[in-house]
Order: sequence, then structure tokens, then C-alpha cells
Amino acid sequence: MAGPIQKKVMLMQKVSSMFCLRRAVVASRSITPITALPLQQVRMQTTKPITTPLKVIKPESAQEELTRQRLRRPVAPHLSIYKWQVHSVSSAMERNTGILLAGGLYLFGTSYLVTPWLGWDLSSAALVAAFGALPVAAKVALKFFVAWPFTFHLFNGIRYLATTTGRTLDSKSQFIKIAWAVVGSSALAAAGLVAYV
Repeated sequence: MAGPIQKKVMLMQKVSSMFCLRRAVVASRSITPITALPLQQVRMQTTKPITTPLKVIKPESAQEELTRQRLRRPVAPHLSIYKWQVHSVSSAMERNTGILLAGGLYLFGTSYLVTPWLGWDLSSAALVAAFGALPVAAKVALKFFVAWPFTFHLFNGIRYLATTTGRTLDSKSQFIKIAWAVVGSSALAAAGLVAYV
């Protein structure tokens, strides 16, 4: 972090030395009169000199200065004032359900591969017996926990493909209705899978 600050300090020192040199040139009597100089040089010579000294920051204290400046900056509240919208939440849930489904698949596949070394039994017969021993409410909840992310990810992926054509962008109400339709249809499809399977 100190690198850019050092560069700025060095640049300010160069500018300051240029002003000092310019004042010395204007003050000397052996220089050509101002009337013989081109207009560009006349403007440079009539510039008002800097009277206040430049603040030089040492490289050691540059980080502290930067931290002090950051503490005085205003912070914009984002989540505390944000109005949640169904299409933005469904977009985030699309990513989360994809991570949940893929992560669950990788976790089960990896654990299935290491079961011989760990002494576990993850065969189909053992999983069916363990699932059959659960109470009915736990079976329904577990089925819904697996079915809903799948149906939501499927239906929301179809919604995403349909809305990327740009046909629903001109109507905000239609965009919101489609997002709510995805939420409702995914919940109904998950309930149907729980009842059927």
C-alpha cells in the first residue's frame, strides 16, 4: 500500500521543486524580458507560487494515514435498507440449490468410495433399511428436503433460459409473476414427488 503513496509524495515534491525553480528564474535579472518570451512561458511565469508547505507523509506512517482516512469515509447501508425482490432471491436460490445438489452428490460419491477403508456400509440395502426405520414425519421431511432443491433448480433454470430471450424485460409485473410461479410450481412438484415416490 505504501508504494502508490510514495509515488504521489515524490510527484508532489517534483512539482514543488518546479515551482521553486520557476520563482528563481523569474526573480533573476539576467533572464530575457517577459515581452520577448512566447505566450506559454509568460503564463508559466505569472503563476502564483505555492505559499503553504506540502504535507509529506513518511512511508512508515502511510498505512496509518490510509486507515485513518478510511475510518472517516461514509458507509452506505446495503442489506439493512434493501427491499427484497422475488426475482433476485430466486436468482440467489438458483445458485444455492445448484451448490447443494452438486455438493451432496460429490459428498455421497466420495463417502461411497472411501467406505471400504472406513468400515461403513452405504450399500443400497443398508440405505433402504435405514430410511425404512425412520418415522413417517422424518421420511416426508427428508424426501421434501431432497425433492424441493431439485425441482426449484429445474424450474428456475427453465425460467432463466426463457427470460434470457428478453421477452419479459419490458413488463416488471410479468417478470415478478413468473418468479412467483416458479416458487409455487417447484413446491407443488416437490410435494408431488414426496407423495409419489
